[in-house]
Amino acid sequence: MSSRFFDMLRRALPVVPLALCMSGQAKAAPAPSLCAPDEQVAFSCHIARSHKIVSLCLAPGKTNPPAARYVFGTSSHPELIYPSNTKYTTNFQSSYLMYMGPTSGEAYSFINADTKYILYEIDGYDMDHNDFMYAGILIQPVGQLDASAELHCKSTSNETINSMDVYLDSDLLDRTKNWQVDSDLADHGLPSTK
Repeated sequence: MSSRFFDMLRRALPVVPLALCMSGQAKAAPAPSLCAPDEQVAFSCHIARSHKIVSLCLAPGKTNPPAARYVFGTSSHPELIYPSNTKYTTNFQSSYLMYMGPTSGEAYSFINADTKYILYEIDGYDMDHNDFMYAGILIQPVGQLDASAELHCKSTSNETINSMDVYLDSDLLDRTKNWQVDSDLADHGLPSTK
């Protein structure tokens, strides 16, 4: 689907407060990730029209709240690793997104310098009961209402949500819900792109 359709979906469907939401459906088999073998993959996908991958990796062990790191790029050339000065941080936020009808999703966010990065996954059914799924990264300058860029996760087929090349670990949602809630996402949903 086009970015314009997704922007209309985000604007048209009101967000239900996080306390009323608990989606957490597991997706297809794990996509390749940039996480180390001893890390747990919370979210990972290939970026459309590129060879890049985005991954959210949880530190080994069962710390609560879990420490994590974000990695974007390729295995031979990671372009952004957050945090860059230490191996892991608990400065991530987790938000459950619920829209009208059977549409819901999850979002992980963090701020690096003056930029917020939002990893998101939304799935549901349209009015004809066809599955849909949107996932990717939104890049939003701090203090701005709109995102400056959106990178979509690659779709391997347009037929079902399970054909998306996205991995979101529903078992880890319980651990990451101990992260602080992103009040912007909870109150307004995902930002539109300019």
